[in-house]
Amino acid sequence: MSYIKAVIFDMDGVISNTVPIQYKINKRIAERLGFQLTEEENQKLQGLSRQDTLRKLVETSGKQLSRLEINNLSEQRNREYQDIIKTLTNADILPGIHTFIEDLYSRQIAMAVASASRNATLVLQQLGILERFGHVVDVSRLERGKPDPEIFQTAAQKLGMKESECIAIEDGEAGLSGILQTSMFSIGIGEHEAMKQAHLHLKSTKELTYRRVGEAIEKEGLAFFNGGNKKKQP
Repeated sequence: MSYIKAVIFDMDGVISNTVPIQYKINKRIAERLGFQLTEEENQKLQGLSRQDTLRKLVETSGKQLSRLEINNLSEQRNREYQDIIKTLTNADILPGIHTFIEDLYSRQIAMAVASASRNATLVLQQLGILERFGHVVDVSRLERGKPDPEIFQTAAQKLGMKESECIAIEDGEAGLSGILQTSMFSIGIGEHEAMKQAHLHLKSTKELTYRRVGEAIEKEGLAFFNGGNKKKQP
C-alpha cells in the first residue's frame, strides 16, 4: 500500500477529544445570546473558524450585534477555550489515533493538520504529538475558511504533494464539503449523516487503521490518483 503518500487531518473530533469542549463553550455563548444550542446544531459548526462560529450563533439567536460585540464574544470564547486546553494530555487523543499516527510515521508517510482552530499547535503540543506532523496550517494566513477547500489544498502544497496524492480526514460537515471539492481521498468520521458522503465512512476513530484505509482505496480502484474520486456534495 505504498500509494498512501500523505494524510491530512482535521483536529477537533479526529485527533483530539475536544469537540465536547467546543460544544460546552458554544453552548455557554448561545445561552448568553438567549437560546439553547443542541449537539446536532453544534455539529454543523465544527470546522468553522472562530469568527464564523460566532456569526452563526448570533444569526441563530436573531439578535443584532455590532462587529465589535461579535469580536468581544469571540475573544471571550477563545480565552475560555485556552484555559481548558491547557489541561489536555496524551490521554485526550481519540481512540486509535495515536497508533494510526505512529504507523504512518514509521512508514515515513507525510502528515499535516488542517484545522480551523487557531489553537491547533497548542493542542498538538499538549497532546505530545506536534513533532509527528510535517505542517500545521496557519489559518490566519488563509483567505477562506471551511467549507472552502483552501485549507486542505494549502496542507498538500506545504507537504509538497499533489491533491490526488493525499488522504484527508474530517468529522465536520463543513470540512468534508471542502475535501469533496478536491481530488483527495476523503474519510468521514462519526455517526452524522453527512459523513456518509466520504469515500470511506467510519463510525469511530477506533476503526481508523492503515490497513483499513488501504483496502478502501483499493476498492475505489485507486481512482484518486487520476483525479476521478470526486463525489457529489451533500
